[in-house]
Amino acid sequence: MSWTEEWVSPARAWATLAAFSLLFFIELAGSFSSLGMVLPSMVKELGWDWSEAGLGYTFLGLTCGLGTLVPAVLIRKAGVRATVLTGAALLAAGFLALALTHSVIVYLAATASVGMGFAVAGNVPGTHVLNAMFRKRSTALGIYFTIGASGGVAGPLIYLVSNSIAHNWRAHWVVFLSAALLAGAFAAIVIPGKLGAPRTERAGDASSMPEAVRDWGLRDAMRTPQFAIIVGAYTMYLLVHTTAHSFAPAHLIQRGFSSGTAGAMLSLESLIGAAMSGVAGALGERVDARKIMIASMLGMVVGIACLAYADNYALIVAYVLGSGIGNGLCIVAATLLLLGYFGRRANLEIYSAMHMISTLAVLGPLVAGVARDRLGNFTSGFVVMAAMMAVMGLASYLMRPPVAAPISSAKAEPEAALSAS
Repeated sequence: MSWTEEWVSPARAWATLAAFSLLFFIELAGSFSSLGMVLPSMVKELGWDWSEAGLGYTFLGLTCGLGTLVPAVLIRKAGVRATVLTGAALLAAGFLALALTHSVIVYLAATASVGMGFAVAGNVPGTHVLNAMFRKRSTALGIYFTIGASGGVAGPLIYLVSNSIAHNWRAHWVVFLSAALLAGAFAAIVIPGKLGAPRTERAGDASSMPEAVRDWGLRDAMRTPQFAIIVGAYTMYLLVHTTAHSFAPAHLIQRGFSSGTAGAMLSLESLIGAAMSGVAGALGERVDARKIMIASMLGMVVGIACLAYADNYALIVAYVLGSGIGNGLCIVAATLLLLGYFGRRANLEIYSAMHMISTLAVLGPLVAGVARDRLGNFTSGFVVMAAMMAVMGLASYLMRPPVAAPISSAKAEPEAALSAS
């Protein structure tokens, strides 16, 4: 691993990577991964109905997606360090409210706070800092996403352990409250005071950069078909992933499998996805990120199609492998493609815009649920998703790097500077 500036020591570089990876792990494990495990106990004790309980997921997803422009603004105005502290504080406040909640209103406010904390301290500042610090960005990002994604596997296990010890669901949220405070403090301590651009990307060395990555601004980047394809593929990945994890257990049970089998397959898929993020990071140093994206789309097409018709263990295994591989590759491929096609100067805003637009993925479970009510099963919904994913795979195959950035980008974008204080 190599770092970009003489003022970034090896220990500081690795500590920063560890801090952001730990934050991502806690965010995922304490939100989307484990909320579904805790909700049955919360519903039973507090006397809620499942519509009220499910609304928490909606608040969590919307604030997590729509809030991704917030860290972009905070980083430019106040620096990375202040942004991370704000996100960690929002996470801690949300977990505290979940631990103390006795009403639906507090519960919804808590999930909204956790979602916003995820947005503010999550992938946007994490990838921004790692892209600035490491020359081997793909490897660094692969490690970051691998550790973070493993939170999806660990979240339910953490709940089982905490509940077995305390015999109270509130203890689970206390664990994550403590973890968020400690991880946020660690990240704030180890992030370097100033993060400058690598020598090879400074103004004097601009000629060494490929034409495609010079001076792209947010507006010009968003007008390109390449941006639409990358964001469309990432949105479809989120839509399929969210919908499958919402309804795959019910779908598999309807097709004759036990709930234990369904749950084990989802955990195994998450584990494979986490491992494949690391593989994607290593591959990204040698393989065109577009090819990684194509492989991701192909894996998810195979996976979701096999899930649609799963009636034997061979198809379930194909679903787990295809979806796990596809999920793990996609997030790294999309991040590398945005950076490689549009450069670093506006990458913070461009990356944030991708996450905000991908919030449309929250419609997936709603549409699949309506299809289930109308048709009596989830098969047709999963088939449609596989077809849409195939279209995005074809678009990725046909995609080529954009031409040199228009002059308007250079005029519109402010000069570099990733400062954190």
